[in-house]
Amino acid sequence: MRKIISAVAAAVVLSATSLAADQNTLSAQNNPFEELQKIQQQMDQVFNQLHQKFLNDTTFSDFNNAYVRAPAADVIDKGDHYLVKADIPGAEAKSIKVTEKDGVLKIEASTVKEEKKKGDNYVRQERFVGQFVKMMTLPKDADASKLKTDYKNGVLEVTIPKRK
Repeated sequence: MRKIISAVAAAVVLSATSLAADQNTLSAQNNPFEELQKIQQQMDQVFNQLHQKFLNDTTFSDFNNAYVRAPAADVIDKGDHYLVKADIPGAEAKSIKVTEKDGVLKIEASTVKEEKKKGDNYVRQERFVGQFVKMMTLPKDADASKLKTDYKNGVLEVTIPKRK
């Protein structure tokens, strides 16, 4: 392993030294780490350009629409009931469906893509559009037949009483 690390380090130093020599910038005052930093900056530029090309490419524009996301959720024991909090940003309350079958709670929701208005010039569009689905096993004493839901500010709260 040490031989491999030594060989890689030597190759990096040699390439940095040869790059510096090619540019007639190698001198006694030059720090080889400055040259490595320049190489890293050039590589960052290349990757940033590739990333921009990928973002502008419409080949994968429908990828997010086919993607299903499981929302982050917390289950809190409140003594006489359980409280489930799930993050479902951007969904309308009418698109949310909460069901229970055989002790498994299922939360489903969807978001739709905003219509682009004439004159809108998106530079970047990252907000999730598509399906949310979360399934979780409920504790044995949860009475899901009496569950209640509330959706505010992108957070779904499901209150599930405990059996007595």
